[in-house]
Amino acid sequence: MKYVIKRALTMLRRDTKKGLSPRALLRRAARYSYEIGGAQLWLRDVNELGRGVRCYHKPRVVNDGTMRIGRNSLLRSILVPIELTCAEGALLEIGEDCFINYGVSIGCTKHISIGDRCRIGPYTMIIDTPFHDVYDRLKRPEGQSTIIETDVWIGAKVSIMPGVTIGHGSVVGTGAVVTKDVPAYSVVGGVPAKIIDTLDPDKFVMPPGFSPNRDLR
Repeated sequence: MKYVIKRALTMLRRDTKKGLSPRALLRRAARYSYEIGGAQLWLRDVNELGRGVRCYHKPRVVNDGTMRIGRNSLLRSILVPIELTCAEGALLEIGEDCFINYGVSIGCTKHISIGDRCRIGPYTMIIDTPFHDVYDRLKRPEGQSTIIETDVWIGAKVSIMPGVTIGHGSVVGTGAVVTKDVPAYSVVGGVPAKIIDTLDPDKFVMPPGFSPNRDLR
């Protein structure tokens, strides 16, 4: 609770510096309280819930395996619920300071990992299995680990297919279908997704104490 209050005060000081009116500050404080309380209620089936995790409206959570959500992440089911499903024996990991927008669907049957500070746009789908065999539609293929590394920005209506790794700092354009690994600091787009640009790592803003050699795995 002390951590949540400390973070709330930090956000209040930030908003005050922006010159917001007292009424606007009050609305933001009420919303923050709603999001904190909502996470405790609606994410109660998550095995490990970090401090300061927030939910804006109710997501759909079906957890028969292990789910972890890192501190300060925000799940924003404002128009359409976020869907998090984790099958028996599977592991779904969402890092710290992530932002997941409405309509996102994450279906985990083996292992899906989303790194710290990722941004995921509306109606994105992330899966680790196609769920149906091409020839035997009643058979579900074995899952493959799907990895999204730290600081990845995923646009709206993106499909991330099983077994893919998206490298640190990359950007995935709206509507892309990612079927192959994406190198770090790449900008990809299209169907299937292809590299259309490369970002300059020296211009990337990193949190204090971040070390690529230590923190990128």
